[in-house]
Amino acid sequence: MKKFVRSIVAFLCFAGLLAQHAAAAYPVRPISVVVGFSAGGPADVVARTVAPALGAALGAAIVIENRPGADGTIAAAQVARAQADGYTLLLAPSTHAINASLYKKLPYDPIKGFASIALIGDSPNIIAIHPSVPARNLEEFVSYAKRGDSRLNYASTSSVTELATELLNRTAGIRMTKIPYKGAGQAMPALLSGEVHVMVSSMLTLMPQVSAGRVRPLAVTSLKRAEIAPNIPTVAEAGLPGYSASTWYGLFAPAGVPQDVVQRLADAMETVLKDKDVQAKLAAQGLSMVPEVNSPATFGAYVQTEAQKWQSVVQAAGISAD
Repeated sequence: MKKFVRSIVAFLCFAGLLAQHAAAAYPVRPISVVVGFSAGGPADVVARTVAPALGAALGAAIVIENRPGADGTIAAAQVARAQADGYTLLLAPSTHAINASLYKKLPYDPIKGFASIALIGDSPNIIAIHPSVPARNLEEFVSYAKRGDSRLNYASTSSVTELATELLNRTAGIRMTKIPYKGAGQAMPALLSGEVHVMVSSMLTLMPQVSAGRVRPLAVTSLKRAEIAPNIPTVAEAGLPGYSASTWYGLFAPAGVPQDVVQRLADAMETVLKDKDVQAKLAAQGLSMVPEVNSPATFGAYVQTEAQKWQSVVQAAGISAD
């Protein structure tokens, strides 16, 4: 019996040494980064911007795998089910924190089902209006929206932009009617023609139209002004303090990945985000760094705070994706 017990102990010690060696050697093969949105979309562009530098920092090939659909939940479910060895990762936007409130029967837990690795960047959206709306700034817009005869509507192109607009409704005490579109590509002609009055969308989507004078920007949805549009005030500066509805992008692994692998990935991402070329490319996409969110622990807390914030907005607006 004693010999049997000693054999079990020896086996467990050996297995532990093997696990430590595997973690220390990580990575030894290509790493798959799953993106829940189509190639060419903002999340895909962010992934392909950081992938070469991440591969160089880790000494491994990074393979981008697009699994679009259902606000990123298909990709997230795939990664949540993956082996927790650090070779399957998820690059997700802020929908990752929102989906738990929008979808009642997710096959994974967006918080408990993942290890948070790194926040890549934060990108404000722009609140833009058709020039026919009689408002030169957000304060005038809110005053106009509160008039009984304004009958304003807005283009809804994703859960993120819909919730950003609903948060504006809630914060400003106004009500705009939602007009759903499958994406920003469909909604833009409607905004340019005046079919819809308001659109909240990414810097990449709206800045060309703003620069051309085809739409009027009211504010950016971040807490600070965007570097690529410094003349556009924030919503808080424009009279609604506390409003924030940015789109962020982060890197996640399945829950259960060894902590030293998580730290190896986090250290590699820190190197990536200090790269001047990567910084310039992300800035051109409207992303800025968030210095206070600089570790797996602070990113995990950030995701949880975001999930709680948007849960209250979803409940107040009565929004559901089911």
